[in-house]
Amino acid sequence: MSASSRTPRPPASRAFRSVRWEPRIYPGTLCQASRVRAHVRTDLKGFPQEAVDTVELCCSELFANAVAYTASGAEGGEVTRRLSLHRPDTLRLQVTDSGWTPTRPAVPTDRTARDRAEAEGQRGLLLIEALALQWGYFPVLPHASFNLGLCVWADLPVDPGGVPRGLEAFIFTA
Repeated sequence: MSASSRTPRPPASRAFRSVRWEPRIYPGTLCQASRVRAHVRTDLKGFPQEAVDTVELCCSELFANAVAYTASGAEGGEVTRRLSLHRPDTLRLQVTDSGWTPTRPAVPTDRTARDRAEAEGQRGLLLIEALALQWGYFPVLPHASFNLGLCVWADLPVDPGGVPRGLEAFIFTA
């Protein structure tokens, strides 16, 4: 037996495999917000509590924005929530609305520090910006003159050591 065959090998590192959760679709009413938050807690069971809390807060804010500012809040409107672990240290949250609004998500830049401190609304994206590694949006179906829906996404940090082992590549939520 050669010396090299007796040398212990370092433990094999766990290969990363991306994970996607089945999308969840909600009626576009604010009374669904508690259900949205409960599903985040259920879907991320076993993840570090700090990561779950962050995803829950961001998801709640994006859901409320979709209901308040798009056709998702109209009769028959819907909001879709997706989760994925696309890097070992990053959970991606996606909230898709029903569109039909001329505006795009943006952090207000026309406020003074005092205005921001005293504002009673329109602070959700400030939270997203503060908590996310990065965030953005894209049209569901690009169209020159109609907004047929936007997907707002946020990449949120998670400790790779806290990610539960043995997650399937696709997780069914029902």
